[in-house]
Amino acid sequence: MSVIKRQFLFKEKSNKYNFIIGIVLTVLIVFILSSCSTSKNVITWNVELKDSELPITDKCNPGAKMQSIKSAEKPMIIPPDEEREARVRVLGVPCTAGEDPQTYDVPVSRVKRITYVSDPLEPPSQVEVNELQPLLGCCSERDGFAIFDKFELRGLIGYRGTQKEYFKPGVTTSFKSSFFGFDEGGSTMITGLEIAGLWDVPFIDKSGKFQLGFITGLWPWDGSLFVPIGLHGRYTFNPHPTASSENCNSWYLYGDIGIPLDFQTKAPLFAGSMDFQRYFYGLGIGYDWAITCNMDLSFDLGFRAMNLPLPPCESCPLTPADERYPYRYSRALLFRFGLTF
Repeated sequence: MSVIKRQFLFKEKSNKYNFIIGIVLTVLIVFILSSCSTSKNVITWNVELKDSELPITDKCNPGAKMQSIKSAEKPMIIPPDEEREARVRVLGVPCTAGEDPQTYDVPVSRVKRITYVSDPLEPPSQVEVNELQPLLGCCSERDGFAIFDKFELRGLIGYRGTQKEYFKPGVTTSFKSSFFGFDEGGSTMITGLEIAGLWDVPFIDKSGKFQLGFITGLWPWDGSLFVPIGLHGRYTFNPHPTASSENCNSWYLYGDIGIPLDFQTKAPLFAGSMDFQRYFYGLGIGYDWAITCNMDLSFDLGFRAMNLPLPPCESCPLTPADERYPYRYSRALLFRFGLTF
């Protein structure tokens, strides 16, 4: 037999051995995974229920009254809150293979006993309710910051479109809008910072969902640095989630109205015509993500209308004082982001 032929036969045998080893390893992995899955779904816990006029029904068969709830996982205790007593959370048997187990929250007063079977050949052992681990899904408090029941820190980016070109008496060149800028020609995109401090208003809403307070900040727009001063209202849909809640986050609505102050234009705070009156107002919707027990990461999208004074006309001595300042009315789509306490 030649050397080349021997090498060919050796290579062919090696390929067969590798193929057989691959099949054996595949079967072994499948067996291990299936055995793990099977052991995970073994029913070892049983929560027996007391008789009641309001029975707990089987979620897989709503017409059937349950005497006990079997589970493959250890039940957990949900601490009591202001509205409900402590409850035992039981993950029942899935209705069909491949589905998630059905969840039952059973009041402690309805639990007759809890048993656990570690070995089918031994009698079950009883477990007391106070031996169960507590289910603490959420620690979000949203109790505010310092003297405020809620405090917001926001950065903002806004889009208000291209602003109209305008001419000022005594100035030969026009003021044109830019995509991003801070001069009196205006800009399509705007940025700024805002803070808001709010308090609960119990005579309007006793649930603590509605707060009212102030808003201020810095707006470097249209040739001036504006400091908005206004009323700010907010309605939070889930302000105080319970410790057992699976959702610590919350949607919210907000609205504001006020006057933008500045130290450059010297335009009057109040005027006889709305065309020459500085103001802003807006509203929006947002979402709070709980990142710690007392702080949220917040994002919101809103609309705001503004009438802002521009630097005055220096060559208009005969023009009434409240009309000597050109104004820019604009509407912006705002995206705000920041922290809420």
